Amino acid sequence: MPSVLLSIVTWNSAAVIEACLASVLAQTYSDFEVWVVDNASADDTRTRVAAIAATDARVKLHALPRNTGFCGGHNYALDRTTSEAVLLVNPDIEMQPDYLACALARLQTDKRIGTVCGLLLQSPDANPRIDSTGMEALPDGRFRLRHHAQRLHETPLTAGPVDGADGALPLYRRAFIDDLRVEGQFFDERFFAHKEDWDIAWRGRLFGWLTVFDPACRALHPREFRPADLRVRLRLSGNIKADAVKNQWLLLLKNPPRRDLPGLWLRALPRQLGILLYCLLLERPSLRAYRYVWQHWGSIRHARRLIQTRIREREQPGRRLWPGPPAPTGKPLGNLAADLV
Repeated sequence: MPSVLLSIVTWNSAAVIEACLASVLAQTYSDFEVWVVDNASADDTRTRVAAIAATDARVKLHALPRNTGFCGGHNYALDRTTSEAVLLVNPDIEMQPDYLACALARLQTDKRIGTVCGLLLQSPDANPRIDSTGMEALPDGRFRLRHHAQRLHETPLTAGPVDGADGALPLYRRAFIDDLRVEGQFFDERFFAHKEDWDIAWRGRLFGWLTVFDPACRALHPREFRPADLRVRLRLSGNIKADAVKNQWLLLLKNPPRRDLPGLWLRALPRQLGILLYCLLLERPSLRAYRYVWQHWGSIRHARRLIQTRIREREQPGRRLWPGPPAPTGKPLGNLAADLV
């Protein structure tokens, strides 16, 4: 088995971090180390992590002086380690003891697999609702959680390729991480903390990697962060809401190949105009998202050029890369899915 880093980014996570770390340290595969990167928490998150680290040498606390977001926190860990695989763990996750072992076993079945995602459940009930089984790409440049809110026992689940992994608990191959870096960054830190997993999923597919879902890998994740839900959105901070708007534009401007732009924008533009109208009428603070894109247009365009150059280097003639994950060797995805089950 490869060496593994478990990267946990915390910010005022005192209420959940102890249960998370308990599930981490109970994993049956134990050859790993845990980096808890704390984003300047104002509660006693650091104290609780330090107490656990004092009892288990695998746990290391890295206290940052400011909040660098999900992206900056995980990049901090990724940039300073060399493990063959990395499991990102949200602090509100509780894994079953064999999650890591199952995910590593799946990762090793095919070198084309860059990411493994598992079955995330919203509660420990007898028939819980599903939080996610990975993500699926939509034709307008968005992603959505597969099987979200469906009842587990009424939902047939099959292992195989999916369009992307939810950022709550993805296992990444180190080669995948290094291959997806743009200007040295795996996560684009302009995203800060929302839709960065969409960005990784999109870029991974464009670069020819596979993401695979395995229902044998199970964990609890009581998701609360849903900016698209207006009832939830009203309770969110202004920064989070502005990031949700800004990051969709970053995705649409950086990732789609030129030949896919007309069809993609034909589908995306009506929704984006609706969001702009909503911001003008009901959420004016989020208009700063558009100002951010305008002010950083030069760096966004530079990132796009780098990504598109990489795509052209890898793609095969005549293959459309959006939507639908590419098959790097030309092998049909249906057969590949059967091979991986």
